[in-house]
Amino acid sequence: MKKYLLIIITLALTWAVFPAKAQDTLTVMQYNLLYYGNYQSGFADCFETNNNTQRKDECIRTIMDYVKPDIFTVCEFGATQQLLNDFMRHNLNTDGVNYWQSDNIINYAEENIINHIFFDSRKMGLKKHVALRTNPRDTDVYELYLKTPSLAAGDTVKLVCIVAHPKAGMGYEGQRRALMQVAMDHVNQYYPNDNVLIMGDFNMYGASESGYRLLTQTYSNPSICFMDPLANVGGVGEWNENIQFAKFHTQSTHYLTDVGDCPSGGGLDDRFDFILMADEIAFSYNHLRYVQGSYKAVGNDGNHFNHDIVFNGNTSVPADVLEALFDCSDHLPVTMKIAIDAHLGLEDNEAQSLNATVAPNPASDQAIVNFFNPMQGQVQFELYSLQGQLMQSTAGNFSEGSQQYELALQGLTKGFYLLRIKHDGGWEQTVKLVVQ
Repeated sequence: MKKYLLIIITLALTWAVFPAKAQDTLTVMQYNLLYYGNYQSGFADCFETNNNTQRKDECIRTIMDYVKPDIFTVCEFGATQQLLNDFMRHNLNTDGVNYWQSDNIINYAEENIINHIFFDSRKMGLKKHVALRTNPRDTDVYELYLKTPSLAAGDTVKLVCIVAHPKAGMGYEGQRRALMQVAMDHVNQYYPNDNVLIMGDFNMYGASESGYRLLTQTYSNPSICFMDPLANVGGVGEWNENIQFAKFHTQSTHYLTDVGDCPSGGGLDDRFDFILMADEIAFSYNHLRYVQGSYKAVGNDGNHFNHDIVFNGNTSVPADVLEALFDCSDHLPVTMKIAIDAHLGLEDNEAQSLNATVAPNPASDQAIVNFFNPMQGQVQFELYSLQGQLMQSTAGNFSEGSQQYELALQGLTKGFYLLRIKHDGGWEQTVKLVVQ
């Protein structure tokens, strides 16, 4: 593990911040494209006349040029391979650019709209794409690897992006939770200690909704916990039709709509669109870290609650970008930045690892920490809550070799904790622990 000094900011649900060795960041953007290339009647009357693909392409190019994402995930994309190929050619790999890549469409649900991902192949490669069979649409899991300097030596930094789009509307909370449970089960089985983002149009009306609580609490899936980047800036709560959350809302970009229009009306009053991060990214103990303050809804200046985004002036983005956001969709894209520790190497990783595990996990009154001590010396055990509070700190002197330490947990509130193990010679490791 890296020799980092943990800085804890004790605000409500803040993240640990490490000095970054990296010189690069990844910009991630999630965007509901509003029935892109798909024409239908029913819930939304979207046709070529009121949801023109050529006009949307102009808007997307403008938005892409402004945000400059490295990872671009979408919802409500028409489910044809030809449309995907045309999208790449018209909007991404243009004007001499040729590095954007994607993957073939998987559509087990046989829906007319799907989720998808596009990424900068200079920085990342795609190892695997799995579609989880959820209702009403598949949930897509993309396993990316970063093309770091140490990749040639066999070292890989993994980033998993899960794109989900559960059913919209009041009364479907249980169905949304069921979809998230499938996604959580998949992460728990295959990526419990990896860098994972889950993003999409979640259609959730508040933090009390069971699907949101499932993602951000640990009781059902003790190995994983997704964190909301807006939790420490007041963005978590009952955001539906609530002016308190005006600067975090992502739908609707339109206020007044005519009969037969494609976009939903009503103005900005819901926070439907999300990028949530696993604790590995929030606490930066797996080579990637969230850049503080980088999460935002593009085009939301906080002054357009129950109005469309172009009402009475909006200078949060350039005028052409604002117009593109208004015309392209009835959602705003959300973006965040992730810093990369690019100075990776197998030799360094092996030298700094304490190979620590905790059992049982979840635990109750006590747990046993098993670790390999590289050399005789003092080892510190620090237990932190997710709020950044140091709950306990103990230390002991250990001989070289395989060691055990009994960690007392009496009196701790049930929940998710981070155990930081530090050797006075510079070795350290962070391990997740659930107290039940």
